[in-house]
Amino acid sequence: MTSLDRIRRYLTSRRNLAGSALALVGTGLALADPVGLGGLALIVGFYLVGALAVPSRPGMRRYGFDPGQVQRAMSEEINAVSGRVPPDVITRIQRIELTIRSEILPGLDGLPPGSEELYLVERTARDWLPTAVARYLNLPADYVSSQPGSRGWSALQVVVDELDLLDDEMRRVAEIVHGADMDRLLAHRRFLNDRFGRDEASG
Repeated sequence: MTSLDRIRRYLTSRRNLAGSALALVGTGLALADPVGLGGLALIVGFYLVGALAVPSRPGMRRYGFDPGQVQRAMSEEINAVSGRVPPDVITRIQRIELTIRSEILPGLDGLPPGSEELYLVERTARDWLPTAVARYLNLPADYVSSQPGSRGWSALQVVVDELDLLDDEMRRVAEIVHGADMDRLLAHRRFLNDRFGRDEASG
């Protein structure tokens, strides 16, 4: 990311918007009671209070990573390898990306902080999947290994097997997320039944 990109991102960030809003308040106070350089210090002080009150990455502390970065990593990986890998590979990458984007990330609150599942999602998107594909691309597509334990697999067979493993794990995480969502739904039904004095056995 270039310096210009960083500046643009900061100008549209929540920190800058909050700081600017308070700076306007400080400007109004300084105009109402002009105090020279003290007014400028007041404006700067108000800006800093507003900017520092907003965390730069509000999602990171809760999950241990920024969900937006996870989604961007998957999208960038698909864009980077499209046209460079066989259909069997890109289809699996897209399937993993869809599971993470549409089923896991929207329900991250259902996973406890520090859980293994959170770690697996972040590592899959930002490390394990890109590394598997990069190592595949470093080999000829028809390369067959004679290393012990390889069983004579081709590079394509190995990367497909790795992606299937990651896909299975992301599906497992998605099931945990769906289970947590169902638990919350049932808990809400119990709350409503209690609230309105309805016997839950009656349906």
